[in-house]
Amino acid sequence: MKIGITASSSKTQYFVNQAYVQYVADAGFTPIIITPEIPDNVVFEMIEGLLLPGGIDLDPIYYGEDNTSSFGVDPEKDAFERKLFHIARERGIPIFGICRGFQLIAREYMRADNKMFEFMYFCEHIGEHNQVDNQQLSRNIHQHFVEYVPQTLYSIKPDKPGPFHTPVNSMHHQCLITDFKQKNVLGARQFKMAAWTQRGLKIAKNKMSTEAVCEAFCITNWGSPILAVQWHPEELRDFSLLQNFFTKGGAYTNNLKMS
Repeated sequence: MKIGITASSSKTQYFVNQAYVQYVADAGFTPIIITPEIPDNVVFEMIEGLLLPGGIDLDPIYYGEDNTSSFGVDPEKDAFERKLFHIARERGIPIFGICRGFQLIAREYMRADNKMFEFMYFCEHIGEHNQVDNQQLSRNIHQHFVEYVPQTLYSIKPDKPGPFHTPVNSMHHQCLITDFKQKNVLGARQFKMAAWTQRGLKIAKNKMSTEAVCEAFCITNWGSPILAVQWHPEELRDFSLLQNFFTKGGAYTNNLKMS
């Protein structure tokens, strides 16, 4: 299976972090690096899946918001990845988002349906989630735990009851905040939180909050199987996450009924 990975650019070079390319290859797939000059019809003759990698912040101006905390934005890169995302989605090609890719998919999902703002909003800055920089930790070191749904995240039905927790590595300061009571948002499109945490949220001691930082989600009934994670599985070498999605992507629709 050939997996396309979008490239970033500098003034004189295109580049992709080696970890993404190695991650796809070591998971048993063929990585294809995509640049804006490749015609869309050629891109989608070459690839059978799309990986939107991490990178710089998305430009909030495009989404009608002031830029208060978004760093090093590149509107041309945003437009390039948005275009590929929607073409892949409309063609039914499985899409996997990591960090920035997670955020782009979330932004486009909310933009497509304004009703989603009743259940979620995008936060330009949240603390305690960029531990690589703040604590000078290596990118491949686990840093905090998230609660997750095995059926949705790994397409695996657990043999014991939850809750389930797994350690992840964080390298972001922007995030998707969701209403915890609305983990499953049903409608024409279906959104399901696959992992979440309340880390970084300002919650009064001894008081419950219905808000959570969404760490992973899947979307069905929007043209193609979509899974996105806020952490960096390519640095953790979590091959089963990638393998299960691209080989069992169709199972995500059934998982909405299982959990």
